[in-house]
Amino acid sequence: MDRGRQVFLVRHGEADYDRLSAFAPVYHGGRRDFAPLTDLGVRQAEGAAELLRDARPEVVVASPYARTLQTAALIAARLGCELRVEPALHDWLPVRDGAASVTGETVRQKIEEYEAWSRSGLLPPDRTWETDEDMAARVREAVSRHVTPGPLVVVTHEAVIKSATGADVVDLASVHRLTR
Repeated sequence: MDRGRQVFLVRHGEADYDRLSAFAPVYHGGRRDFAPLTDLGVRQAEGAAELLRDARPEVVVASPYARTLQTAALIAARLGCELRVEPALHDWLPVRDGAASVTGETVRQKIEEYEAWSRSGLLPPDRTWETDEDMAARVREAVSRHVTPGPLVVVTHEAVIKSATGADVVDLASVHRLTR
């Protein structure tokens, strides 16, 4: 990452998972990532845009999930920025193999493994998920692909922002500087 460039990480606004229930079972499980923002989530995204206005970003880059894309589109429209999609900005995955069957039980187990590792530092030999260091490296690499003369806004997910910044708390539509 270019040390002189400002990079702002923004968590998406509140997602409306309930809105998908009308389409059950189509949008269960991993397909929840198609959820749009709630009305509050839209207002949160607009608030994030106002917080970023003085930075004068030129480009907004988003994770490919609906909640991040909608947040990024609202920010880009408010600030007159170019909008780009970056697949590498995806959320933490409990199983990185996209061909593997992932059940709710699998997700629960992998989250427990991740949290145990976070407390102990001991990696399970058969882990299927990214460590914080893996996520932070993925973010830095993704950011490096989006060269802009001015500030860059990256809209992504809580775990990704925590790993990249070391923040303990990442509220919905909060703005964080990427400095590492």
